[in-house]
Amino acid sequence: MSAFKVPIKSGLNEYYGKLKQTVEGLTPEELLWQPGPESNHILWTVWHMARVSDRWANSTVLGGDELWEADGWAERLGMPVEKYGRGETPEQVRDFPPVDIGLVFEYFDQSHASLLAMIDGLDESDLARDVYAPYRDDSLNIGWILGHILAEESQHLGQVAYIRGMIRGFDG
Repeated sequence: MSAFKVPIKSGLNEYYGKLKQTVEGLTPEELLWQPGPESNHILWTVWHMARVSDRWANSTVLGGDELWEADGWAERLGMPVEKYGRGETPEQVRDFPPVDIGLVFEYFDQSHASLLAMIDGLDESDLARDVYAPYRDDSLNIGWILGHILAEESQHLGQVAYIRGMIRGFDG
């Protein structure tokens, strides 16, 4: 394995493991609790994190179909194919369907595995390669994308942990 892959995959696996630990044991009501009327809830955030991994890896970098549509996850979770989470209104977050967190994690497991497989398929020269991200209307290099995924997913993990702490306290 190329040396650059080790810290990236380590970081991705660390945040993903911590996310599962953070969500473990929460009730459906706790997963949907919002700290304020314009705040995200845990269920929405976890779902969005899965979408982030899927879109960046499968659509943007690999240029293929997202698992969300290709493997029927949108249908299984009862959501529109175009739903991603970026730019959603507070009302859209509040109206997020109370889907089973286990099913969301089944999608996320597949999304996370595809992200790791995408990284396995890269070589060091790919890091400087630009790919077009239509939802940003911009070309971005793959090295930047990998750093962005780590930063965004870690930020969302912090949000999930903070909301859990608001609900259950420090030891909850």
